[in-house]
Amino acid sequence: MDDAYWPEPRETYEQRRQRYLEFCAAQSPGGRVGFFSQIARLELGLAVDEGPIREAIAFVDSRQDCCDFAVGGLLRILYKYRESSGISPALIADIEACLLRFKYWLDEPAGDNNRCYHTENHQIIFHSDELLAGQLFEERTFENDGNDGRYHIDHALHFINRWLDFRARFGFSEWLSNCYFEEDLLALVNLYDFARDAEVRRQAGLLIDVILFEMALHTYRGVFGCTHGRTYARLIEGGRNEDAANTAKLMFGMGLFNNPHSLGTVPLATSAYRCPPLIAAIAGDLQEPLLFEERHSLNIEDAPQYGLSYDDIEDGHLFWSIQDYLHPHVFALSKRMSAEYGVRLHEDYEARYQALFQWQINRYGEIVDPNMDCHAMTEVHIQTYRAPEYLLSCAQDYRPGKPGYQQHTWQATLGIDAVVFTNHPGAEDEISRPNFWAGNGVMPRAAQHRNVLVCIYHAPPDDAFPFSHAYFPRAAFDEVLERDNWVFARKDDGYLALYSQHPVRWLVDKDGAVVEARAESPDNVWLVEMGRRADWGDFAAFVEAVAASAITCTGLDVSYNSPSQGWLEFSWAGPLRMMGQEIALHDYPRFDNRYCQCAFTAPQIHIQRGEENLMLDFRSVREKAI
Repeated sequence: MDDAYWPEPRETYEQRRQRYLEFCAAQSPGGRVGFFSQIARLELGLAVDEGPIREAIAFVDSRQDCCDFAVGGLLRILYKYRESSGISPALIADIEACLLRFKYWLDEPAGDNNRCYHTENHQIIFHSDELLAGQLFEERTFENDGNDGRYHIDHALHFINRWLDFRARFGFSEWLSNCYFEEDLLALVNLYDFARDAEVRRQAGLLIDVILFEMALHTYRGVFGCTHGRTYARLIEGGRNEDAANTAKLMFGMGLFNNPHSLGTVPLATSAYRCPPLIAAIAGDLQEPLLFEERHSLNIEDAPQYGLSYDDIEDGHLFWSIQDYLHPHVFALSKRMSAEYGVRLHEDYEARYQALFQWQINRYGEIVDPNMDCHAMTEVHIQTYRAPEYLLSCAQDYRPGKPGYQQHTWQATLGIDAVVFTNHPGAEDEISRPNFWAGNGVMPRAAQHRNVLVCIYHAPPDDAFPFSHAYFPRAAFDEVLERDNWVFARKDDGYLALYSQHPVRWLVDKDGAVVEARAESPDNVWLVEMGRRADWGDFAAFVEAVAASAITCTGLDVSYNSPSQGWLEFSWAGPLRMMGQEIALHDYPRFDNRYCQCAFTAPQIHIQRGEENLMLDFRSVREKAI
C-alpha cells in the first residue's frame, strides 16, 4: 500500500501509473463506488472480487443519488474488460442487464427524480453514461423508456455538445473543486476513450487538458489548496484526505495516493489519455512566486448578453448547473422545469433565507437583495499567488452577505497538513451544507493582492453561529507565535501571519488537537500576510516587521500598512486599495498568468511555457451547440 506524500515531482508517468494501479488493486472496498478498485485489478490482468461490483449493481438499481457515478465505472468495465479472464461472463451479463434498465435522464418515465441530475458534474456523467450505453446496445430496447440505443445516442450527443460548449465558454461553476473535478474527469475520460464521435473524443480530451491546467496552476506540491466552488470538510482539513491528491500525484508526480476508488484517477490510470508535458511542468514550476488570475461561471442577470434565454428549458440546464435556482430572472423557469421533470432542486433553507430577509428589513427597512440562493456559484474572479514556499488563493469579493453552501472562499497552504482558512459556520457538524468548516452560513467579503489577503465577516447579530473562526492546525507548523491580535506560523521556509480584529480563543477538535481560532463576534476582520525566508531572512524578522505594522479597524473598515505591499484599505462595501490605487476585483479574463492570457468566452485557449505550446481549440463544439 503506497500512501507516501511527495512534495516534489518524482518518477515517470508510467512508473506512477503502475504504482497507483497496484495501490488500488491491493484493496477491495465496498460502497457505491468502491468497485473502482476492481477496475485497477482488471487493468493489471488480475481477477476481480465480485462482491463490490455486485454491490454497485444493487446501488444502481436502487436509483439513489450518485448512482450515475457507479454506472460510469460499470461502463468502463464493459468497454475495456468484457473479454477479460478476470471477470466472469455471468457478472458481465448482470452488468449489461443493469445498464439496460437504468434511467439516464430527467425526461425519461418511471421512478422518482429525487436523485441529483442537474448539477454541473452530474449532468455530464448522466449524458456520457447514456451515450456509451446507447453505443453498446444500439439495437437493444432500454427497459425504462422503451427506446433503442440509437435514440439514446442522439439524445445524449445533443446534451454533451451543449455541456462541452458551456464549459469551454464559461469555465466551471464548481470552480477548482477538489472533489467534483474528479467526477468531471470520470465522464470526460470515458468519452475520450469510448465515444464513437471523433469530435466528441477530441473535445473531451481538450477539457481534460483544461482541468489539469487548472489543477497545475492552483496545486501546491500536490495539494489543491485554493478556493473551491464546492468542497467538503474532510477535503480541506489538510490535504491528506483530498480526492484531487490522487490525480495530482499520478499526473504531476506530487501528492498522495489515498483513494483506491478515485472517480477521476482510476479512469485516468486506465486510459489512453496522457497529460501534455508542459501542463505537468507548470505544476512543478516552484522556483519563484507566480500570480494567477482567472474567471469562471456567469451571473444570471448577464445571461442575455451570451445569447441565453430565461424562458428556454435547454438554457435552464445551464442555470441549474450554476445552481442559482431562485434568482428572480429564472425562478419561473425553475418552477416550470421542476414541475415538468418532477424534481426537487434543493434542501429546505427557508429558515436561513427568512432570517436574512428579516435582517435586511431591520437594517434597511426593506429587502434590498432578493437574490439569496445559497447554492449559487455565479461569476467568480480568482486570484492565486504561488511561491515555492506557500500558496494563497481567494474568490475575490464573492457574494458577500449572501447565504452560503459549499463555497470555499480562501485558503493559505504551506504543506499537506499546514493549511489555514476562515469561515462562518452553517452547522455544528461537518456533514451539513454548509457545516462547521466547509462553506459559510453567511458569505464573507474577501480580497487578495498577491501575498496579502483580507476577509470580512458580517453576520446577523442573532445568528445561530455569531462568530467566525480560522482552521489553524497548530501542530502542523514548525513554529507558532502570538503577538497582540496576530498569530504567526512557520512551515519550513514559508511564513504566515493571521490577524483577527477581535481576540481569538483556541479550541480543540474531537481528537484533542488544537485546530480552531475563534473570534467571538458576528462581525470580524481577518488579515493574512504571507512571507518566506528568501524575502525576510529568518522567521523572527518577518514577525517583527508584521507585528510593528500599523493596523486600524473601525467597524468593518480596515487599513493595514503591509510591510511587503504597503497601505491596504478595504471595507464591507468599498474598493480594495493598495497604496491609494484601486485594485480590480472583477472582470478578470478567463486566464491571465505567465502561461496563458485568454479572454472570457474565447473559443481557443493557448498555453505556452518556454518554447512549448499547446492550443486548445473549442470552435467546432460551439458550432455544434448552437
